[in-house]
Amino acid sequence: MGQFFPQELAIPLPGSNIRPVLLLEFASQAQHLEHIFGTAADPDRAGRIAGMNTGNAIDYLLMPAYGLMTYSFFRGIGRELDGKAWQVFGAMAIVAALADAIENALMFRIVADMANPLDEMALLPYPVWLKFGLLALTCGGAAWAFVRLHRWVLALLCLPAPLLLVPGMLDPFGLGPTSTMLIGLGWLAMGIHAATRLRSTLEPNG
Repeated sequence: MGQFFPQELAIPLPGSNIRPVLLLEFASQAQHLEHIFGTAADPDRAGRIAGMNTGNAIDYLLMPAYGLMTYSFFRGIGRELDGKAWQVFGAMAIVAALADAIENALMFRIVADMANPLDEMALLPYPVWLKFGLLALTCGGAAWAFVRLHRWVLALLCLPAPLLLVPGMLDPFGLGPTSTMLIGLGWLAMGIHAATRLRSTLEPNG
């Protein structure tokens, strides 16, 4: 997706270094679209719009990937810690992926009609923060699981996302980019744990 999304804002947003795609997710006024894509007279506007739409279309492949990865992680955790309650966190990831799909559908509509985007912008925060909120909570669940398993470094990788969720919501153009990006650390920890468990099963005495 990074090959297609605009890399820089067409017009800098004062006091923020937010990426264009994230500003579109957090957009609440029509002026934000000019910051992302430029004015109607900007010769690069059409290219930015096409890149954003292509990246968001590819994003539909990422949604089932992270949703199923997180779901399968917590299925495995449930077996390790002997408890079905962990699957609640896996279900959160599936709901987050569905919210992500709704979010992208709204962004497509906003970009298609930038002269009148306010109705979609009024709805956009709900799937956006449902997605980020649930994914941050799955990181919190993974942190607790790693504490139970005495995997302290992996637990520490998962903690920043849930801890910074509310500050990011309150300051979307400042802390928002950092707080949402930290979800990736949780995915990294989940992947490391899964890889080490897979390796142990492949070893002769595993």
